[in-house]
Amino acid sequence: MKTKTIFFIAILLIILISELVFGQDIRVHTLIGKPRKEIIKKYGNPVHQDKSNPDMICMFYETKTNRMIFVSDNIAVYQAEASVYYDSEAKARAAIDDFISESVADDFVVDTVSVNDFQLSKAGIKADLQIKENKITKKFDVTVKARRYSN
Repeated sequence: MKTKTIFFIAILLIILISELVFGQDIRVHTLIGKPRKEIIKKYGNPVHQDKSNPDMICMFYETKTNRMIFVSDNIAVYQAEASVYYDSEAKARAAIDDFISESVADDFVVDTVSVNDFQLSKAGIKADLQIKENKITKKFDVTVKARRYSN
């Protein structure tokens, strides 16, 4: 009985810790140009993987609060997208502020398109950051779409 309880607590802790670490990570723009192995090392095996086209290998990750998609060729990731759902606008705005601060520290240039739409760029990488309210669920969706580009 004691072993079952310890096992159950260990599983619960693993799930909670992975949800905290993995659940709010939307900084996929920093992974553009990285090999697929690095994505798998950071997030584990994807929920689904499509390798039908070697020039467009897609890896999908999903939890209750977020979704991530990485598209790569045989060399590196060239497109990534992440969406995270927040219960309040304040939490979503805090996530955007953190995202922008860390991006600026990582040499990204930020252009504010509107209160809810930002464009980030640095040599070889462009990203769009948006916040939207889902009127049905009353949750706020923060979305990042990043891609590699040639100057």
